[in-house]
Amino acid sequence: MGSCPGKRDGICKHPFPAAAAAIGAAIFVSLAASCAGAPKPAPPAQGGSVEQPKEPHLAKQPEPSPEQRRIQGVQTAAELLDKGDAAAAADKLGELSAASPEDSGLKLIRVAALVSAGEMDEARKSVDALLASDPANIRALAMGAKIARFAGDDAGRRSYLDRAIAAAPADPSTLGAWGDYYLDAKAWPKAEESYAKALAEDPKSADAALGLGRALYREAKYPEAEAELSAAIELEPGSALAYSDRSRARYKQGKYKDAEADLDMAVSKAPDSSWLYLDRGRYRLDMGETAGAEADFDKAIALDPGYFLTYVYRGGLLEVAGKDEAALDDYRQVIKIYPTYWYAFESAAAAAFRLGIWSESAADFKRAFSSAPDRYEYAIASAIALWRSGDAKGASAFAAAIAAPLDRDKYGIYWAMLRLIQDQTDASSDLELRIEAEKKLDLKSAMLFYLSEYWICRGKSDLAAKYLSLAEDMKRVDTLEYRLLKAERSRLEPGSDG
Repeated sequence: MGSCPGKRDGICKHPFPAAAAAIGAAIFVSLAASCAGAPKPAPPAQGGSVEQPKEPHLAKQPEPSPEQRRIQGVQTAAELLDKGDAAAAADKLGELSAASPEDSGLKLIRVAALVSAGEMDEARKSVDALLASDPANIRALAMGAKIARFAGDDAGRRSYLDRAIAAAPADPSTLGAWGDYYLDAKAWPKAEESYAKALAEDPKSADAALGLGRALYREAKYPEAEAELSAAIELEPGSALAYSDRSRARYKQGKYKDAEADLDMAVSKAPDSSWLYLDRGRYRLDMGETAGAEADFDKAIALDPGYFLTYVYRGGLLEVAGKDEAALDDYRQVIKIYPTYWYAFESAAAAAFRLGIWSESAADFKRAFSSAPDRYEYAIASAIALWRSGDAKGASAFAAAIAAPLDRDKYGIYWAMLRLIQDQTDASSDLELRIEAEKKLDLKSAMLFYLSEYWICRGKSDLAAKYLSLAEDMKRVDTLEYRLLKAERSRLEPGSDG
């Protein structure tokens, strides 16, 4: 697939809503854990029998203390969050916070619930209100930094972190947050330094070990990254992410079996994580295990049908397998979910072209050209597909509109092809001379292909077959046009109705 984002090494993140909800929930759990649990009833005495009263004891139960009400309220909010009702959890915590206005812990737990509910503006206002009365509250500053990160407010995020490091220069969580900041900024050495400092302050911080492993990986220090990620796993054996990240470090060292074992372990630790199935699918795709890769992509989509990247990978896999109808369905999903991911227009257009769905192909190539106006091959392909749909006049008009403003010195070969489509005559000598003189092999083979398409449109199949063979013989397998060759070859076969 031309739009495939590359090998598994490329790490892509979930869109904001999913990531915010997940991290908000994680923060909620972390903060709520700091509240003491409600006392459990004492177990029955061992040995002997306990005489039961013949009549129920109806003595009035004492009113719960404020602390008990607090604990019960937090537990209720946690249950609501666990059921997926983050908004109700935030409302419940708002009631508790209003009853205990001095309790900063409750306010922070409510902020975490608001983040999980996607109420980012309200969450940030609440954090800032808390910091107005308690400007050195490290947890509130860390929460503010996380919210600013999700909002794409880099300056705000840095401001919170600056205030946190000034308030507590040796606080390991703050040092780790700076590591996260530098990791996002691709400042790998600074990220490494910050995480190392965090670990020096708290050697049992699994988050810092995980971050350090990631920074080292980005610096191509793969053995060191593996060691730190192994340490993170020892500190937190249930961390699916640590296993997933360690698999990358092992993969880079050629430890393929160990890398795959780590991915299997990651999936077993978090079987409901669509990202981990996508990650393992990408690994399997790299290793040529297409059946396993497709199964993982199917599972990832079943778990999270709203994430575009899985469709990108599965569509590419299906395309290579010659399953263009299924691939086109996946590319359509990418466009629906992520309309600005313009590479999907090329892939959808190519799949429709191979299937002979000419009007759709023309429209998608045109959309690809609108998104990448320096890719004139998209305009040519769109005009050809429009012509093959039966609209010769529309193809001529579109080609003329694109050719007119072109710099002929810089884009002469494209201009010649577009002008030929505009004129729709047999006068192809100018283009042929330009093709013969072209030094860029990808461009040369592309123009041979489009000249073949031109003669198909003109009804001259012998000339079309000649130029198609010349393009095919160049074997420019990584080009868009080569991906269209086989379908055209089959349509030119004797007896074909294409």
